[in-house]
Amino acid sequence: MNQHDYISLRIINACLREDVGGLISKGTFTAEAGQHWLVYHGSQQTLRLAVLVSDYMQPWVAAHPHWQTQINGDWVVTSGYANWLAALMPDQHDETRQLFATYKEEADAAVVQGELCAAAFAQQAAHLAQPIAALNWGERLRHADQMASYLDHPYYPTARAKFGFSEADLRHYAPEFCQPFRLRWLALPRHQLTLTVAPARPGWWPQPQQVGLANPRYADYDLMPVHPLTLPHLTSLPDGAVIAPEGWLEVYPTLSVRTVQLADYPDFHIKVPLTMRTLGQKNIRLIKPSTLYDGQWFAEVLCALSDNDTLLRGQYRHVDERFCGHVEEDKQLAFLVRRYPQPRVGETLLPVAALGSRMPDGRLYLSWQLDQTGMPTPEQWWREYCQLMADVHLTLWLRYGIALESNQQNAVLSMAPDQALTLVMKDNDAARILPERFKAACPHLAERIAALRDPRICVSDDLALSQMFITITLQLCLAAVLENLAAAQVIDRHAGYQTLCAALENTLSRLDADGVDTAFARQQLFASPTQPVKYLLLSGSLLSKQASGAADINKFYGQTGPNFLLRGAE
Repeated sequence: MNQHDYISLRIINACLREDVGGLISKGTFTAEAGQHWLVYHGSQQTLRLAVLVSDYMQPWVAAHPHWQTQINGDWVVTSGYANWLAALMPDQHDETRQLFATYKEEADAAVVQGELCAAAFAQQAAHLAQPIAALNWGERLRHADQMASYLDHPYYPTARAKFGFSEADLRHYAPEFCQPFRLRWLALPRHQLTLTVAPARPGWWPQPQQVGLANPRYADYDLMPVHPLTLPHLTSLPDGAVIAPEGWLEVYPTLSVRTVQLADYPDFHIKVPLTMRTLGQKNIRLIKPSTLYDGQWFAEVLCALSDNDTLLRGQYRHVDERFCGHVEEDKQLAFLVRRYPQPRVGETLLPVAALGSRMPDGRLYLSWQLDQTGMPTPEQWWREYCQLMADVHLTLWLRYGIALESNQQNAVLSMAPDQALTLVMKDNDAARILPERFKAACPHLAERIAALRDPRICVSDDLALSQMFITITLQLCLAAVLENLAAAQVIDRHAGYQTLCAALENTLSRLDADGVDTAFARQQLFASPTQPVKYLLLSGSLLSKQASGAADINKFYGQTGPNFLLRGAE
């Protein structure tokens, strides 16, 4: 399937999943000669789409990247995402029509960039196929992010598009190409730059003379890193600020693109604002200064919890994200330095996003990892992984009232021969917390709740935590991985879901024994016929914030996904 048809099919399925334009709720379903059809009467045309029954994320999926349009009483085959979006575009609401039109441009970018990235994969096949033993710790981490970059987001159809990147930008700064470049630096009078924990500044942090600012007047200046692609957008600088004439620190892009790995200090990453949109037109990759403080809040709390909880102890380590900086509330002038914990012997750190990516020889990345002496079988690994995720995230949710937005990019696994699978936590600035439960479980930490800066973090009921757990941990980090493994015949799909259900039940039973109330979680996980689904396409691209009503475009849900856990519990 070519890139155009591939993106078209992903968009059609996302529209079915999110009921865009009332496709499901207003459409009718018929069956002819064993084929199911969805008939939809749009504002300007009637279409008929061949569909298949699904039990994962949505009740119906498209059978093909084309459909039929009724013209003068006849059904005419139609294809292409431009025609599909035009068929669903509403007659009214000019703003929504413009969003649909702009999304077509994002789809165009996804097609072009998908072709470029496929070419990059082919060109770098020999490098990507190196044996694990040939790579040091930092190279393994970079390799894992690069491999993850070749696998599309499971649910957002045009995640391949780094909207705002040119072809040259991709080649220089995208993880699929993984080319080194030098960071740029902004020099500011010391009073202009707020540092979160100044003593945590790493020893390699540059001085003004190292970036071409040798004049003595810069002795009282501090430096902050800037991505080269952000420089042209810094049109209004603080008083006295100067863009350093020389770059310094060779870095590599990571999966997030705006976070880079230092070539000479690979255990250090730097996160910088980037004028790029991913996962939706409204999702620009800048840094809100408040997130620097909220992320550190959760880092400290998570470490404190793991020290004292038997279900959490030894299950995860947290990166050091203390050293950050920002200029007032400017989202373009902020940074975060991340240092990974001391490596374990033989360790590979990898984002969950890499697990289902195809290696040059056709194997999944997970299979490549497990093909080392001292590693478990795929079935053993899956059991261990399910139990790890259940123990960590169900305990945080039900005992402490915390749900982490630890998606496939942020969920980092530590794998090492003959050692238990563990997590490395990072980037937890968008979590949700139920204050009453947290305070009851951790009275010695209760007063810290007042220090959280984003008002959206504190929620008033269990539903918000349930939605976060199901859409992030369960769907993205567990079910999406299982679907990839099963499609590649690495493990059996039905057995995999049974293993997942058993892990969830095991953790819930242990929490029950500790007196934790698990009734609501059991109802949501094992009794509800449907699951919440993130409506990423609607909230991120096709609807205005006013139309969706979503306070956070990454947390806009519909209760429309078939509950795949019911199948696993059979």
